[in-house]
Amino acid sequence: MAPVSTMTRRPKKSTPWFTDETRDLKQACRKMERAWRKSKLEVFYLAWHDSVLNYKRALNTARTAYFSSLINNNKHNPRFLFNTVAKLTQKPQSVSCAPFDANDFLDFFCNKIDEIRIEINSSSLASSSNFVKKFPTADSQLVSALNTFENISLEILSKIVSSSKPTTCVLDPFPAKLFKELWPALGPTMLNIVNSSLMTGVVPSSFKSAVVKPILKKPHLDPGSLNNYRPVSNLPFFSKVLERVVSQQLSGYLLNNNLLEPFQSAFRACHSTETALTKVVNDILLTLDSNSTSVLMLLDLSAAFDTIDHGILSDRLESQFGISGLALAWLKSYLSERTQCVSYNGTSSIFTAVKYGVPQRSVLGP
Repeated sequence: MAPVSTMTRRPKKSTPWFTDETRDLKQACRKMERAWRKSKLEVFYLAWHDSVLNYKRALNTARTAYFSSLINNNKHNPRFLFNTVAKLTQKPQSVSCAPFDANDFLDFFCNKIDEIRIEINSSSLASSSNFVKKFPTADSQLVSALNTFENISLEILSKIVSSSKPTTCVLDPFPAKLFKELWPALGPTMLNIVNSSLMTGVVPSSFKSAVVKPILKKPHLDPGSLNNYRPVSNLPFFSKVLERVVSQQLSGYLLNNNLLEPFQSAFRACHSTETALTKVVNDILLTLDSNSTSVLMLLDLSAAFDTIDHGILSDRLESQFGISGLALAWLKSYLSERTQCVSYNGTSSIFTAVKYGVPQRSVLGP
């Protein structure tokens, strides 16, 4: 009945430090400005000038107090602190679109993985298997074998959902924030889906699709080169909730049986880059005290997450980590028949099968 009208929406800047006091000062500035423009008297101009100065001082004070409180309250959260400092100190980067579409990125990412896989020949795999640390099997030294994942209660699932970040994927039926608000009504149904998946060893196919977004590895890199982009997978919200349920049980099993590498400093509690750097610096200082020489060797694997062989991973989970039965079947289902598409600059590519690797930014992948 009415013609279509297009409107441009300007994104509003977040200003949580803008209080009632600063709002009153801003209104006083507008009032003095209107009085001066109406009368053109010098006294109103001076009053307007003084009110603007008072407003700016109050706004700067409120902004400083807000960020000081934010930093003090999160002093034990290094990631949050680094992100906050970066927002305050870094200049906004100019966004420039690369001369590629979503299918170009999809072809590049798939071809890159295929080329790396070709370079890994069978002889190198056979020789490296001789140096793999042999873990105790489920029949010998394990405290308890992992044959199945346990059902969880609605209370545990509710805690996992409430602590999850409301990141929304385009594959979600509705936004994650709305999902969390409707949790009292959706909780029992979602609990049934989670426990059914754990008991049958099958991951729903809708949970195994990802939307990949190409992200520049560093802001200063050339956006016109495909090599400067990394694929970041965006997964459905509830699929990551299911992953967290399995991750908690799997992590507990690995810790109870002492199956983690002692020097692994990532993707585990109380082991981060800080503890890794502390250990390295301590080892170097001890070596210097003993009048010896230190050599630091660094190794960076190209596309480490994306080139993992599903067959090798499943075999090691069973033979070296003692995972079997429905638990192993669930992990195999999680790895198999995954699909992905690339979304870039408002366009999406076709969905393609994922033959290798685990999704980056997933919960269970690391």
